Amino acid sequence: MLLDSFLLSELSGKAIDYSCAFEDSICSMNALEADAESAKIPRFLQHLHVFNVFIAFWRGDYEEAENSSQIAWKVPMPKKPEVLLIYHSLFTGLVALHLYRTAGDDKRLKRGRDMMDRMRTWTYNSMAVFQNKWLLLKAEYNASFRGSSDANEFYEASIKAARDHGNVHEMGLAYQLFGDYYAARGFTSESQKCYYSAFECYTQWGATAVAEKLHRKHGLDPVNYDRIPGKFMHKRERD
Repeated sequence: MLLDSFLLSELSGKAIDYSCAFEDSICSMNALEADAESAKIPRFLQHLHVFNVFIAFWRGDYEEAENSSQIAWKVPMPKKPEVLLIYHSLFTGLVALHLYRTAGDDKRLKRGRDMMDRMRTWTYNSMAVFQNKWLLLKAEYNASFRGSSDANEFYEASIKAARDHGNVHEMGLAYQLFGDYYAARGFTSESQKCYYSAFECYTQWGATAVAEKLHRKHGLDPVNYDRIPGKFMHKRERD
């Protein structure tokens, strides 16, 4: 419950008062980690570090996310794709590929590819759950090679798969990373369209703090959003 609450606070920007339930003893991730270490429960510590991967990612602190991910992987996880393993695998891959592009190290590229291959295998079990995640990792992997021309189609396919299966938060993530892809190549107009669509997805998801950070970072003007050509629309809006 606490881990969920910390993540929700990071995404929404809403402060949460823990004092009533925990008598001021646990009011931060650091305090929770200290409590977990004193209790010597490896599985709980693993969960804590996985949640820190998510929190650090949304803050844009990719090195912290990578560090927490590596610690979490030291404790064996169940082999079947439970929710925590699914999202840890996704964000491990996204973080590794981002850092490969910005800081190098072939081990990161391999880690990203491994997570992509894992997600592809899981896709055979459920397209609805795994397809858009696999396609997003595939897009990011291809984006890591300057000469590749396939990244666009995989970003677009990931967005479509997420939309078709109602995963608005993962659609927002795919739009944001697609925007980063365009921005890195100097396509300002295309990147802004993606960022506007990501902004809307995050807002609908309730991740208002994430949407606001995207707004500040890229100078978005939501007032003019409806006049942006090629913006994201739900099927019900198009109908």
